[in-house]
Amino acid sequence: MNTKYEYRNRRRPRPMPALSTWTDSGRVEEEIAAIEARLTQIGHDGDCAYEKAMVRFFEDQVALRRQWLDAL
Repeated sequence: MNTKYEYRNRRRPRPMPALSTWTDSGRVEEEIAAIEARLTQIGHDGDCAYEKAMVRFFEDQVALRRQWLDAL
């Protein structure tokens, strides 16, 4: 096999956010506000499949961050 191809497609671990990022309530609230602003730009219903998928993703991210806030 081509070693360049194998090297390029090797999965690298994603860096995890620092614990302080998860425990800083101000940071989490800023992220929620930024995501909600983007949802407002897109519209909560989405015009196409891509936008509908983005809306679902952003709504899931807002819910996740609200859970983080509740845990703090």
